Amino acid sequence: MRAFKCGTIGLTVLLVLIGFVSFASAGTIRHDRDDDLYLGLGADFTSVGRVDFKIASDRYMGSGVLIDSNWVLTAGHVVDKAKSLKFTIGGVTYRAASWQAHPEWNEDLLAGYDIGLINLRKPVESVDPAVRYWGSDELYAEATIVGYGMTGTGLSGATTFDGEKRGGQNVIDELYGDMSLFLCDFDNPDPLASDNVFGSPEPLGLEFLIAPGDSGGGLFLDVGDNTMQLAGVNSFIGWFDEAGDSDYGDISGHTRVSAFNGWIDEVIAGGGGNGNGNGGGKPPWAGGPGGPKKGSTVIPEPASLSLLAFGALLLLRRRR
Repeated sequence: MRAFKCGTIGLTVLLVLIGFVSFASAGTIRHDRDDDLYLGLGADFTSVGRVDFKIASDRYMGSGVLIDSNWVLTAGHVVDKAKSLKFTIGGVTYRAASWQAHPEWNEDLLAGYDIGLINLRKPVESVDPAVRYWGSDELYAEATIVGYGMTGTGLSGATTFDGEKRGGQNVIDELYGDMSLFLCDFDNPDPLASDNVFGSPEPLGLEFLIAPGDSGGGLFLDVGDNTMQLAGVNSFIGWFDEAGDSDYGDISGHTRVSAFNGWIDEVIAGGGGNGNGNGGGKPPWAGGPGGPKKGSTVIPEPASLSLLAFGALLLLRRRR
């Protein structure tokens, strides 16, 4: 397995780089595939639901994965500043009793701690929870990624928010940081395009990239006999072109579940504790382009998070 960290070279590259990392939010699809295929695949993953949360008077939306009858795994940036929160799955909405981000989550997406838990007031009885992955063979595996949020094609980028759940495929091309992050890129089926960042340039049949609203959704691996297990949590989008719109050539980051199974079990065994977000302040995406209007519902998509972090991602491309 390979791991990469940002060093002096990364900071030098940063000085000449225009690029960003932003929180992820259902995703963008191949322009030569029918959207119904992605909608159908998303529907197969019944454990993935919609997370609605409120910060001050603004409402936001993300995704989450049911991992126990009354526990939902999601992204840390979905729960860290929430004042109220509810989870909709199987056509039923459940209110949260408590929620918490990982204690080391500090809004640094590339640190790899963008993961959180939601404890529901009542158990979900109509949906089977996802089974978490405990292995270590994620690198180069073909994954299915599921969530709610904006959609579009690889040519247009994410342009539409319809509130539908989609699923798509991608290959885990890199492990990053302390091997707590997966990175995938959105390969263009046009063989003449230069959109490949790392790994094979050949796209999968339902190639897909997360977009604004997939945050907290799941990355699943087939462990045999068509048994799918939850191996990642959708975290962020990165890009090398002028716009982070989840078009061809953009990349996605996913928090590695196997690195946090111990923490997840501890929180569940403790009954949720007193975690209820960090409280106070605005989310890091508030006030940026496309920011929410008072009382509106938006996907959790910031303008940008960190130019500093993106220098390290460029190094991955340079090592090809």
